[in-house]
Amino acid sequence: MSQIKQLLRLHTQGYSIKAIARTLKISKNTVKSYLHKLQMPSMDPDELLKLEDPVLETKFHSRV
Repeated sequence: MSQIKQLLRLHTQGYSIKAIARTLKISKNTVKSYLHKLQMPSMDPDELLKLEDPVLETKFHSRV
């Protein structure tokens, strides 16, 4: 499972930014960056969790 998918799962379960960062061993700023991208209208966490890992990675790493 990709790190982004794990992050989304933890976020939807109500984990704090600090807890997510600690669990995934990434910085809090990285977690905040990914969660900021979720504010876009096309980014529904439940729908994103259904995507295959490569497709999900593309959604978060595209420059558009």
